[in-house]
Amino acid sequence: MNDRQLRRHIQAGQALFEARDYEAAYQELSQAIRLIEEDDISDLLTEETLAELFLLRGSSILSEYRDEAYKDPDIFNQVLDDYEQAITIQPENALYYILRGRIYLAAKVGDFLEEAKQDFSTALEREPDNLDAAKHMGEVLSKQGQYDNAIYYLSRVINEGPTAEAYMMRGVCHFKMRPTNFSAAAYDFGEAQKLMPRLEELYIWRAQCFQELGQWEEALYEYDRLIELSPQNAGYYIDRGVIKHQIDPQGAMDDYSSALDIEDHPLARNNRAVLLAEQGDFAAAITDATRTLELDQTHTIAYATLAEIYAQMGEREKFLEYLERAVRHYYDDVLELLETPAFQPYMDDPDFQALLRKPS
Repeated sequence: MNDRQLRRHIQAGQALFEARDYEAAYQELSQAIRLIEEDDISDLLTEETLAELFLLRGSSILSEYRDEAYKDPDIFNQVLDDYEQAITIQPENALYYILRGRIYLAAKVGDFLEEAKQDFSTALEREPDNLDAAKHMGEVLSKQGQYDNAIYYLSRVINEGPTAEAYMMRGVCHFKMRPTNFSAAAYDFGEAQKLMPRLEELYIWRAQCFQELGQWEEALYEYDRLIELSPQNAGYYIDRGVIKHQIDPQGAMDDYSSALDIEDHPLARNNRAVLLAEQGDFAAAITDATRTLELDQTHTIAYATLAEIYAQMGEREKFLEYLERAVRHYYDDVLELLETPAFQPYMDDPDFQALLRKPS
């Protein structure tokens, strides 16, 4: 009788899980586990089936609550308990360590990177050629800032079965490690693009690499491709405008205006104000910079922009007014003020000197 009840609950739980009725699946699987524990009938199942029973119940909780499971300590620990049971029953199974390592890796209730690393390490001890474990080991090491070691594991994955994710993670490691290898990072992001050509993040990373390398045309090309993928993203026009600012001012102006055609974006307003001031159109520059603050009062770079505009115009009182606001809300380092060309005529002005000494 117990045997039939047990198998009925297990089969129902499996069917409900496949039908994505995770709450009902959890209830059926819990009934099965309760029978096993209360009647001491675990010997009716193979070790593999018993381990899978706990694993499936943990997966039911995880699937039912999704992101919440990683944020709520009670749900998170309940999932871990079931995975722990599966590992205790079949400690030789590499997959179980990988699955638990992924949970640790996604946790929002605390830092479990060391636990994740231990699980992926154990999985690799069980199955040295397991590329999934190697990829996740690289991911953990990258998050811990151990970029050289992360690159080793990710390179193993890429050599055996290259994926866009592995190339991207290795590219990020090359980008963040010291000394930085921007050329290697650009290569990796480029390889990832070939595998996932519509993943916009890859173009942003690659453009940053080219900017750091001073390869402006290559950086612009990445933004050209980004804008082809997402022509209504104002931010991409703004970022391309920033690159163009020094080498193609009119092109930058066009990009900021294109961004503003999509939305009244504060950064596009501010950046266009800077360009307009450089061209001597101070009235239009003031209009754009002022509008920046109307759109977003936290966009305090506009105070510095207005200070520079009024300094260029020779309007001392307005210059000092906005410089005082910029010192209070924007500048982190007074050296920026000392190095700003528009402020040079005011270096000996006592009110300017007083602002330099004023704590932010």
